[in-house]
Amino acid sequence: MIDKATLRQKKQTDKVDYIFVFTLFVFLTGAGLFGFFSTLMFLIVGGFYVVLNFKYALAAYKNNWFIFMFGLVGVLSVFWAEYPLAALRTAIQYLLTVGIFLVIIYCVNIDVLFKAISTAMLLVMVFNVFSSQTVEIAFTGEVVKVGYFGSKNNMALVAGFAALSGLGVFMFRASMIARILAGTCVFLSLITFFQARSLGSSLSLALVIILSITLFMYSRAGLLNAVKSNINFFCFLAFIFLVFFIVLLFDYSVYESFMYGLGKDPTITGRTNIWAIGFESIGAHPILGVGQSSYWNLKNIGALEIWEMTHREEGSPFGFHNQYIHTYVELGLFGFLAVSLVFIKLFIAINTLILKEMRAIDIVVMSFFLVIFLKSFFETVGFSPFSLSTFFLCLSWVHMRRSSFYDKPACIKLRLN
Repeated sequence: MIDKATLRQKKQTDKVDYIFVFTLFVFLTGAGLFGFFSTLMFLIVGGFYVVLNFKYALAAYKNNWFIFMFGLVGVLSVFWAEYPLAALRTAIQYLLTVGIFLVIIYCVNIDVLFKAISTAMLLVMVFNVFSSQTVEIAFTGEVVKVGYFGSKNNMALVAGFAALSGLGVFMFRASMIARILAGTCVFLSLITFFQARSLGSSLSLALVIILSITLFMYSRAGLLNAVKSNINFFCFLAFIFLVFFIVLLFDYSVYESFMYGLGKDPTITGRTNIWAIGFESIGAHPILGVGQSSYWNLKNIGALEIWEMTHREEGSPFGFHNQYIHTYVELGLFGFLAVSLVFIKLFIAINTLILKEMRAIDIVVMSFFLVIFLKSFFETVGFSPFSLSTFFLCLSWVHMRRSSFYDKPACIKLRLN
């Protein structure tokens, strides 16, 4: 545990940490407002914070090294990618992003972290309320508000993160001003969230919050760990059986009728068609993939077909709307394993938290992870540079595994002779 002297020393930096986190999040979430300037300032401010806390940064990297594996596979893909410079650029951007995120999450007290994040997100939500930018969904003809976030799914995801961040503040002893700001953040975030009119996002967020609260109450039920372990194992087997049962008995015609009954596109706005093209690429490059950021080019027939299918301009940034397919196409089996193992390790961490008894803030931290996990089947989330989902995945990784400075106090000093 952290000693009182060190705790007092860290407390003295809380205000500075708050300013850094607030500033970083404004730039991180403000890409739609500031563009390239936002990314540049994120790197400058984040890099400066890492330098100021370098001895803690090394400890953060040592305790959480596995989260870097995705980026390292991306760097290695330079040797087989058709566009090696693009692969190297994206991989380095990811490593820099995660490097900054981990130091922030490791060093900053979790209550300060949530207060700063919710205030920054409040500012972004206020800007978004006054945005009237809309897009037409090509597959359905539906016109929806996207604000500064580019798509309704991204807007719903950011708003969901903002709402959870605001709720996190109420898990600590906070001043009245902090609670008012957090409450306002939650209120505006929910308005933004429902403006996106995303049925999947609404259902997943509600399911995640209910599940997280249930797991929190279960962890504090006073049962013996041996009993909890047996229950957890039984639930795991039941889940595997359920998935197998659904796959075995799946009938597309029933699914299609169900989706049409809800007024929804059974291809999930073209996702299933995009996935089919992705599987073709996986079949052609099953081990190494095509290389990071090397699929979406004008010489690739699959990419051209997807751009045409989705009514996108040729050459515009795009993804497979599934983190696992997207990763397997670009980074092959090794990239797929790097992503999958992160999620598996976090599910193992949930099991450990249940056995140890959760803190109230774990409800929110676990909710971040579960939202990202559910979204990973329909979006590319959690492993993109300069992305909110990447930050919250790192936050879940550090705090669900109890590997922050306040859980495992450590620093590494380098001495030059």
